[in-house]
Amino acid sequence: MTLITVAVGAILVWWGAAVTTRDVGLAVPDWPLSFGSLNPKGWLGIPAFRLEHGHRLLAAGVGLLVLAMYFWIFTKEKPRLVEAVGLVLSGVGYLFLIRTGHLRLGSAFVVWGLIWWGMTWAAQRWTLARAMTTFALMLVIVQASLGGLRVLEMSDPFGIVHGTLGQLFFCVLVLIAIVSSRGWRESGWTNPGIGLRMARGVTTLLFSAVFLQLVVGAVLRHTQRVHLVAHDLLTTAGYGVPPVSEVDAFVLFLHKAWGCVVALLVLMVAVWSRRWLAPKSVVGWLPWVLILLPLVQVALGVAVIQTGSSFWVTNFHVINGLALLTLSFMLMVITWRGSGALVEASPEGDASASAV
Repeated sequence: MTLITVAVGAILVWWGAAVTTRDVGLAVPDWPLSFGSLNPKGWLGIPAFRLEHGHRLLAAGVGLLVLAMYFWIFTKEKPRLVEAVGLVLSGVGYLFLIRTGHLRLGSAFVVWGLIWWGMTWAAQRWTLARAMTTFALMLVIVQASLGGLRVLEMSDPFGIVHGTLGQLFFCVLVLIAIVSSRGWRESGWTNPGIGLRMARGVTTLLFSAVFLQLVVGAVLRHTQRVHLVAHDLLTTAGYGVPPVSEVDAFVLFLHKAWGCVVALLVLMVAVWSRRWLAPKSVVGWLPWVLILLPLVQVALGVAVIQTGSSFWVTNFHVINGLALLTLSFMLMVITWRGSGALVEASPEGDASASAV
């Protein structure tokens, strides 16, 4: 089930990217319904409605998969029905607050939920799989509300947060799939005596750098979704370094410049990680893919500029960026796993392995 959820989650990211690329995020003006209906007639025949309403239906499907995954793992580990029912009802109540315009109260609800999640995880000694599925359920509810606020408030900032959180949510789904696998507790993923403290620091830095690039890219996508402000490669709108007052040009420059830094960092860490990871382990392939992805990403970025934000090129740029973020995240998780910090909190036996 976890692998199915990851696969559908990847399709959802692609679909969401298509909505932004085509600039049809406001094609359906109401939320949570679409034109006052769960499934309006004729939506398949109109491209804008097909993208936006289809995105909503796919997101609802991911939400149901996450809910099913939560209950599947929940029932394996000393279930407390009041906890599950309370979490679901709290999610419904939160969405009601957002829909009725009580944003501050809704925000307080989210903060309270995160505090409850952290304290309960520590107090009840949840397995990592249970903690992450609970977190994923909370995230998917917040993500739905951000998508709704993007429509109701016609707000680019909400759209930026929605797009960014969506990719972090995907990383959480990948983590659930990893810790629910039968091989999670097996030894031999990392080479002994490699200096894991340094490896953890480097991979955490890498993930943070890639995520920062994602944030800049999300700002660029939502403020220059139809046309980029400039199409020159080595300069940006004629500037070597645009002034901050030229906001659009500066954001584009920042995305290009930081993208080059991140590409070099990924290549360096990918080469180093060949020493950290056991070549015959289930993750021995990861460094080789990480070497390839930044080269593809830079080429796609150049193509986006040269083609004037071509739909397919732009969407593949987004998906390849998601792959970079996800593999950087996986590498970080693996190095932390090597320290024993994550393995100790992982499921015992095959309780959650059957969730795959």
